[in-house]
Amino acid sequence: MLATKAGRRPSFPGGGMEHSEPLTRERIGAALEESLVRLGTDRVDLFWAHRDDRDTPLGETVAGFDDAVRAGKARMVGASNYTAWRVQQALGVAAEAGAASYTAMQNRYSYLKPRPGAVLPEGGHVHAEPSDLDFVASTPGTALLAYSSLLSGAYVKKPLGEHYAHPGTEARLRVLDEVAAETGATRNQVVLAWLVGHGAPVVPLVGVSSVAQLEEAAAGVELKLDPGQWRRLSAAA
Repeated sequence: MLATKAGRRPSFPGGGMEHSEPLTRERIGAALEESLVRLGTDRVDLFWAHRDDRDTPLGETVAGFDDAVRAGKARMVGASNYTAWRVQQALGVAAEAGAASYTAMQNRYSYLKPRPGAVLPEGGHVHAEPSDLDFVASTPGTALLAYSSLLSGAYVKKPLGEHYAHPGTEARLRVLDEVAAETGATRNQVVLAWLVGHGAPVVPLVGVSSVAQLEEAAAGVELKLDPGQWRRLSAAA
């Protein structure tokens, strides 16, 4: 699948969100054309709104992405780092206008939970909430694409960071290791199996740097947890 994003990036090097590009109809179209040239293609499979833009009317943003679909330059469109209620709002605006709208959400999501109130290390990133899972589970044709699903290697070799410094992390890691021992799988594989085992459609995004890592991830997606194991993992505080 070939994907690209538009909007809400700094308009100049070093710029912050206060200087970021808006999700206007004009800018969405221009961003897509720029991406198609860089990618050397005439169409992408998935065209993302990079971050929510509350300063641009939602109808204008929806129209911009609808233009891309109608022109045959994007097969689907998605919302990255949005809340479920904003995606639902966009779907309503699109339905009223007869326009294409978001079929996917892309938020940060993994087995471990950040400390309540913690600021994630990546500015502007949104961690998936139960409401997001409820939304994709109850809205046919939508899915959650979970980035940072393996926390950039933190399950096996990197420090977790202060935003995971709370008792719940220790409890969840303890159960994670128990299930890994029971299944003969790695921590990463159990995390991936837990993600795809949701009743909601969750697609973990995984970055790899070797064939061995790719094979490990593929085996994790295929790993089947029994209902008791999945409930134990989910219930860990």
